[in-house]
Amino acid sequence: MLSYADWNEYADLLAEGFAGRGLGRDDVIAVRCRNRLEWAVIALAAAKLDAPLLSLDPDLPPRALRERLIHGRASAIIVGDTDPGAISSALEGLPFRLRASMDMTRPGFFNFWDLFPPAAPARFGCSQPSLIAWSAGTGGRAQAVAIPRRRAAPASVSRPPPAETGVALITVPFQRTWGTTQFWATLGAGRAIAMMRAFDPMQALAAIERRRVTHWAALPDTFRQMVALPAEAIAAADCSSLQDLMIGGAPASWALKSKIVTAFGPILSESYGATETGPITVLPATRQNERPGSCGRPLRGVMVEIRDPDGRRLPPDNVGEIWARTPRSLECGLIGQRARDPRDDDGFIATGDTGRVDEEGFLYIAGRASSMPTPDIRRAG
Repeated sequence: MLSYADWNEYADLLAEGFAGRGLGRDDVIAVRCRNRLEWAVIALAAAKLDAPLLSLDPDLPPRALRERLIHGRASAIIVGDTDPGAISSALEGLPFRLRASMDMTRPGFFNFWDLFPPAAPARFGCSQPSLIAWSAGTGGRAQAVAIPRRRAAPASVSRPPPAETGVALITVPFQRTWGTTQFWATLGAGRAIAMMRAFDPMQALAAIERRRVTHWAALPDTFRQMVALPAEAIAAADCSSLQDLMIGGAPASWALKSKIVTAFGPILSESYGATETGPITVLPATRQNERPGSCGRPLRGVMVEIRDPDGRRLPPDNVGEIWARTPRSLECGLIGQRARDPRDDDGFIATGDTGRVDEEGFLYIAGRASSMPTPDIRRAG
């Protein structure tokens, strides 16, 4: 466990260790591990140095790992939850200033814990780092995406958020932008965080009961594993602390959502978004029965359009590709010499999904848009 004070102190020490290895502003720090406290310390240390953070799937095969490190322009890599020797071939010849391992000592890898000096000056910087994330891209080819830090909304647009209490359970992996979004949003809301390195439904029930979890946002597959447990197992756990559940990150069927509501009560909402856009729509728990097939209406400051294969906007209730303009879509950018700006002239980005919008602005997901021709985005609209 880490308190806010401990987290900040460890981050100061690690930032000093990074600086001693020649890492600083704009040097991308790659982290390949599961959700764990060390990730949080690395993320805050990177923010203090103004260094972007690249979170990687610990199960990536060496070839895919090497490709992402190259295209993400990583200057350092920290490995956890795996034998670093198994990925040495993926790192060969790459110009890293630091290769470190959290759990195992192997040739060519510095001991992560030796990066922490006995003392370090206090560093003051941004509360969170900018991120390098990964999108499916066009044609299913992964593409690095630079995501700036979340900016605070002007007071004229949004009211100050009310102070919150409680505990959020985070099971979405941090290599997915929704996982990191949950992390920083939870801290901003004033709640504590409980993490799971690997999801297990029985262990999740135990964590909800032990930590008195109030908020949990998870992927459909995670909830699917949970509701597949015997009903008596869920009933035996004390989940009375739960106040809000959210499903997102992939399409969720009405049948699955109904099972979740049966197991935990009418506290389930749904979110839809994409790597390049961030959150697009939310359907609150109070409207699930009213709009059973929808994933909600666009958030404030977000615009959604449904377009045909030629990029023309379609009228309500027609199925086409989903395009969205959000604060993130206006600022993010693709990384690499061959990267093409994914935005059209109005700042809209294709999500890669198909769907429709009804007369009242509610969005319905139909599937992936991989079979649709790619429009000329400069003519879209």
